[in-house]
Amino acid sequence: MAAIMDLLINDSEDETQVAAPCMWPKAPALQEWAEILLAEESPASPRPAPRGQVRQITHEVHQDLADDSLFHLDGKDKSWFLQKGGVSFNRPNAGRFRLDVTFRGSRFGDDYAELSRLEQANTTNWLIAIGVVFGEKELTGYEDSKTSGFYFIFHLNYRRTRWRIIASPHDATIQDASGNQFHCDPQADGQFEIDAFEGQTLSVEFINHELWITEGAERKALGIWANQKLPAGDFFPAVLTSNCPSLFSAKVL
Repeated sequence: MAAIMDLLINDSEDETQVAAPCMWPKAPALQEWAEILLAEESPASPRPAPRGQVRQITHEVHQDLADDSLFHLDGKDKSWFLQKGGVSFNRPNAGRFRLDVTFRGSRFGDDYAELSRLEQANTTNWLIAIGVVFGEKELTGYEDSKTSGFYFIFHLNYRRTRWRIIASPHDATIQDASGNQFHCDPQADGQFEIDAFEGQTLSVEFINHELWITEGAERKALGIWANQKLPAGDFFPAVLTSNCPSLFSAKVL
């Protein structure tokens, strides 16, 4: 489900190249993704004790000692979505909740383009999955997006100006507020997109067994899997992290 991304921007790009449409990498086969990931896995480490709103946290993700809403992890590359870690959260209301995720220390758009090549290489926060996990599932940190619940995968383009969003599991569509539907095939183009900018909060809302992408108080798009409603079950908000350096805050409302 993943494709390795060359995320560095060529310093020699001219204005014509800069104005070109967003380009997106293609994802390799699931088997290739699994082999790459499992070959890099080390023996299982003890799980950290959850604090604050956290319900489960895998050993790959570090929860800040001073601010229990802040999380970070290291990574070896800026891949499409090679999962490395996950966090689930308690919620105040089982029937309705929203998970807000805000990236920290990130540059976007023109601010990112003005960075040196080295600074671009050290830029964090390129992708994340936000959604819900079944209450009886234990996060593994490496195979959760297709087995543990329902998620939206947010993926920045090379210029860090747009988020491409697909649902996982991928046998789904995303329907925007106008009724337009977008497929979730990671191998193809034409997925749902929203603008990306510094200070942005990515939000996913669970209500009436539906999963929505929201921005502030506005519902932008609905995830539709086998049916519009998610199956019966006890769901908790969750973030799945990828094998790239990330620093973000997460809060459940």
